[in-house]
Amino acid sequence: MTEQVSGRDVLRQAKDLYAPYRDAVAPTGQRVTIIRFQPAENDPPEWKAKLEASKVSAEQKVKSFEHLGFEANHVVMPPGTTRAQFAAVLEQANQDPATRAIIVQFPPPAELQPLVQRMDPAKDIDALTKGRSPYTACATAEGICRVVEPFAQDDPVIAVVGSRGFVGQGVVGTLREQGHRLMELDAGDDLGRVRDADIVVSVTGSPGILGPDHLRPHHRLVVDSGFVPQADGTVRGDVQQAAYDIPQHLTPVPGGIGPVEMATLMERVVRREVDPNAPSWHVEPRPYLTKEQLAAQQAPEGARAAMASTRAASTPPAAEEGRAREAGQQPGPGPGQGPASLQAAAGQRSSTGPGVPGVPGQQGHATGNPVADAAKRRTGGMSGGVGGAGGVTPGTTGPTPAPSRPHAPAPPKPQLPPTPGGPGGPGGPSR
Repeated sequence: MTEQVSGRDVLRQAKDLYAPYRDAVAPTGQRVTIIRFQPAENDPPEWKAKLEASKVSAEQKVKSFEHLGFEANHVVMPPGTTRAQFAAVLEQANQDPATRAIIVQFPPPAELQPLVQRMDPAKDIDALTKGRSPYTACATAEGICRVVEPFAQDDPVIAVVGSRGFVGQGVVGTLREQGHRLMELDAGDDLGRVRDADIVVSVTGSPGILGPDHLRPHHRLVVDSGFVPQADGTVRGDVQQAAYDIPQHLTPVPGGIGPVEMATLMERVVRREVDPNAPSWHVEPRPYLTKEQLAAQQAPEGARAAMASTRAASTPPAAEEGRAREAGQQPGPGPGQGPASLQAAAGQRSSTGPGVPGVPGQQGHATGNPVADAAKRRTGGMSGGVGGAGGVTPGTTGPTPAPSRPHAPAPPKPQLPPTPGGPGGPGGPSR
């Protein structure tokens, strides 16, 4: 049965982690400005749905920042907003010393989108200012990669559907920097190829683009970042409900990546404005079966016993400890799970030095960000952002070979054909 990976649990964890900073923030009068756009009555239904999703996201950001003690300046731009009006709002936020961060909800009207680049890059906490922000990926992309990380310790092939959209580019860039093998899929590509992947990330914003024909039981994790409100008040993601019981783990819609984005933004603003050493939220490791282990279940009993032994050896220590806690037992050390190794695993999630995910210059030590620290463990050094220095050949679109990992040689994976190029993504960026 599919286990859902709840983003709401992540957000609750983040709120608990950062609540102690509220007393330091609230008296300062510092604020975060969030700008979104209102649809017109005669706008096409698809555009209205995108702006409705933008409204939901903006309202969640207001709650998240106010929880931290920041004032939330929620600016709603009316239909027909001119370039001059939008530019004036941005300039006011740029010049206001109390405004510590600015977020423009996507998508803005096409004629206004170039003006987003006028945002002060120092106040850009969502990587909108194309290479000038302190962050190398938007909060949604970073959050997705941190959800993926516990499921990607044995060199899996990760399919990214919508790889050339705004969020998709951030996901691909981050995972590539970490040395993961990627399968990049976008408009015009054969989505049936996702069946050959181990992990599937869909960031298209196209409702129901993935269904039972695409997902398989060997998919250890499917990440769905779609969020499209419907006329009947429901919300649809990229994955059809009929496919929800197929993969081993799945982020639901709603309640999956949306709350993870909020947790990431909270972490970023706390580290920037209050405490560079603030702790990171994390996703607990969960046990999963590889393709080989699933195949072994179909084999004679001797092979099944070997599979069980392999699974026990590959179960992350934190997952074993979590199961023992749920059973009310004190977990005992298993192979490679003695006190020293458990302390080391805990240390990977702790913040041992100043560092902001995605900020250049934070090199040579742990950042407290599980994604960046994972890249350091793979490559032997810390990169300057969300994701570390990878060994993947630039420009490849098929699954690319990861740097060698002496501690855990990867099983051979089938080589997949390269993805044809082409602009855009199926449905555009998901916010």
